[in-house]
Amino acid sequence: MKHTTSLAAVFIACCVVSTGAQSQKVYRCGDTYSQKPCADAVVVDVSDPRSQTQKIRADAETRRELAAANAMEKARLKEEAQMRSERAKKTASLVKNATPAADASHTDAARKPASKSHTKKKKEPEFFTARGAASTPKAPASGTR
Repeated sequence: MKHTTSLAAVFIACCVVSTGAQSQKVYRCGDTYSQKPCADAVVVDVSDPRSQTQKIRADAETRRELAAANAMEKARLKEEAQMRSERAKKTASLVKNATPAADASHTDAARKPASKSHTKKKKEPEFFTARGAASTPKAPASGTR
């Protein structure tokens, strides 16, 4: 029994040692990074200079920030849902309280033809369009040969 326990302990220790993170060299070749060197490769130090306590603190801070971000998103979604329901109620009450006379006057105004007192302007494009300067004919240069 003692041999089995000690053998298991040795086996577990070997597994732990073999699964440890081993550093690999990272090479910079121009603007790309690779594990394989190129002709003019530069070795980049990618080790983590932080101590174990600094890493633990940074990880804890990351978890706190993630929890705060999730809570903020949840609150925002709740507010948006509340605003949508209020807007839907307001729209439903406006439709319910609308009078036929008000609707008729509104549609009559929409049916009136537009006055033709102004000249038609060229409609501007919806998106920006680059235009060159207006071309003007140049006067011929004096003293031609």
